[in-house]
Amino acid sequence: MSRVSEYTFVHDSELDQAIGSDFFVVVAILPVICVARLVCERIGAAVFLSTEHAKKFHRKTHALALARKKFEESFWKFVYYSLAATYGIVTMSWESFLRRPYEEYPNKISTKVYWYYMVQIAFYLWMSVCLLWDVRKKDFHQMAAHHGTTLGLLVVSYSWKVTNIGALILLLSDIADPFLELAKMFNYLKKEPASTITFIAFFLAFVLVRLTVYPLYAVYPSLVQTYPLAEYVGAVYVYYIANALLLVLLGLNMFWSYLIVRVMIRTLKGSDLKDDRSEPESD
Repeated sequence: MSRVSEYTFVHDSELDQAIGSDFFVVVAILPVICVARLVCERIGAAVFLSTEHAKKFHRKTHALALARKKFEESFWKFVYYSLAATYGIVTMSWESFLRRPYEEYPNKISTKVYWYYMVQIAFYLWMSVCLLWDVRKKDFHQMAAHHGTTLGLLVVSYSWKVTNIGALILLLSDIADPFLELAKMFNYLKKEPASTITFIAFFLAFVLVRLTVYPLYAVYPSLVQTYPLAEYVGAVYVYYIANALLLVLLGLNMFWSYLIVRVMIRTLKGSDLKDDRSEPESD
């Protein structure tokens, strides 16, 4: 276990500034997220309704409305996750603090990390609310737990100035998601083999970043390295809270990997690719 002396302590007056004003930044970003989702969903609906597949619904208005809503939700998520992942990869993937997130304390928050945090907090707040009217999935409770856990990690890491690990977790979370949403859109349009190929890409990315990199570079180092630091700064409870949240995320990743494997097996057996979390539908 690392000793406290192995940490580099940074003393900077900028790090002592109050974070109360950041609440208003998040509140200001929320309407932007809301409008962005609305615009993306309108574009997604237009794209879906212009396809030959949509025309096959004929008079099945309920089925058409449900299929359109699922497509536009995936379209919005695909756009957001693609932009978030691209931003993280381009601006931060090469940063040394992501490879050694626990080496320095407190973490100095650069402008790019600051806005990464503010936008992501606003996004997860809004998506938590949207769960109430989005198409209901079988993993509704797990998704709610995921959003709540992610928000908890963002708030705790930002409040205690350990944003390096928060930025790493956000980046790892976003990388695989665009492939999943793209695979869903292809599936809703009955586009094969595009749907299966994209889903396989998602599966490989998910295993790499969420079941390999995340536990090895985020969870394990936090469990074995941060207790002495938490003890030194008199915040042992933060150690337990933060690591409990990290483990909850890992558990959710393992649960979703089980669902992904089920879909993969069913697809290999010749069945249609289907979101294994969707509630049964009727026309």
